[in-house]
Amino acid sequence: MPLAYTSFDLIPQQVYTRQDLRDKFNIIDKTLDTGVFKPRGTRSVWLFVTEEKEQDQTQYQDQLDGDMLRWQGQMSGRTDKLILTHQAEGTELLVFYRKNKAEHPGAGFRYLGRFLYESHHASHPTSFVLIAESEG
Repeated sequence: MPLAYTSFDLIPQQVYTRQDLRDKFNIIDKTLDTGVFKPRGTRSVWLFVTEEKEQDQTQYQDQLDGDMLRWQGQMSGRTDKLILTHQAEGTELLVFYRKNKAEHPGAGFRYLGRFLYESHHASHPTSFVLIAESEG
């Protein structure tokens, strides 16, 4: 059975909580609660971005500016390859964004759609530039 793209089952600009996504895609994997998640059996990588972090969280420097997302990967760099190779691997990057944890009910994220890797620099954490994929 070919691997599926999850973007076809999501509505751009819709707010989803992680529980909504668990229910919709039958996810039991606890790594859904991290910033980078690859649903099993799919060709998708989900990025959960909170621009203004809670005090007790790692203060990654993430910023959405129009169609451009400046996003820092995990300190360990463990998931960087998913971002760097997504186009060559035929994997889509889906961005779920919120300004802060309280912006949407249930700590939800607004689904912004598919993004493409543009560039990166440094490491631990790697700083990425991602660009929203144009429609059509």
